[in-house]
Amino acid sequence: MAIQRTIDMSKGDKYFRTDVPIFVNRAIEAFDKIEHRHDFLEISYVGEGSGTHYIGDLALQVHQGDVFLIPVGVSHIFRPATTSSSRPLVVYNCVMALEPIRPLLQSFPGGGALATVLDEADWRHYRDAFGEFRRLFLKLYDVYTTKRSGWSTELHLAVLELLLYLHRYRDEASDTVQKAVSPDMEMALHIIHNRFHSPITLKEAAELSALGERQFYRKFKSRTGMSFIDYVQSVRIEEACRLLLTSDRKVADIASSVGYQDITFFNRLFRKKTGLSPREYRKETGQAHERIPWQINDIP
Repeated sequence: MAIQRTIDMSKGDKYFRTDVPIFVNRAIEAFDKIEHRHDFLEISYVGEGSGTHYIGDLALQVHQGDVFLIPVGVSHIFRPATTSSSRPLVVYNCVMALEPIRPLLQSFPGGGALATVLDEADWRHYRDAFGEFRRLFLKLYDVYTTKRSGWSTELHLAVLELLLYLHRYRDEASDTVQKAVSPDMEMALHIIHNRFHSPITLKEAAELSALGERQFYRKFKSRTGMSFIDYVQSVRIEEACRLLLTSDRKVADIASSVGYQDITFFNRLFRKKTGLSPREYRKETGQAHERIPWQINDIP
């Protein structure tokens, strides 16, 4: 039985000015939001710290220098590796409405080629191998927040440069770009994300991928940054977070629904992942979600 995930929908009209179809922010990621999708293109840069990026039907460990292209309709959420304020997961986001950007690209010589970046159907993962993305995102954030004279023109030019780098990396640096899921991982990941409430072993996942256990383990960890057990635990705890935030079900019932019959183990694992007990999480993040469901400084 597949689990129906709770996913919010984020609308661009909450972020864009009528004359500037671009929004840039710097977000300190936490556990107070649920997975969401949006009706605009989002490009995210991990500026500090580490954590997990749940995107589509995949969870990836992320670190400073990771860049993600997230198309319209793709669900995702960032989670920090630790709740310690001394090691936050900081993500810079540049989001844009697609239709107003297209004519801007067409107005530049050769700009039409960059439109292929806007038309990506699958999300992409890049590594900032040479520091260009860091420089660009710091510039985008500075231009957007300070709004000096001529800021709109400067912002649009910086976005063009960002799209140029994404286009160039995709065509010239394939070793720094990863597509969503390789075919031999797809079935195993689908089973994990849809049957995590039931027991699933490394052996079963390897068989689904038509790989030996050792080969599957190495390939799985290389792709996700996590061991098989850590990955399954992360997916289960992420679903528990959603249920705590969006339902009034008892903690023991939620633990059971995500695959844990031992409530003591579940409580200990939940605190390890989020820094809070399940009850503390429900109280603190639930109140915050009701009070400010879409704060403009939050990640779109």
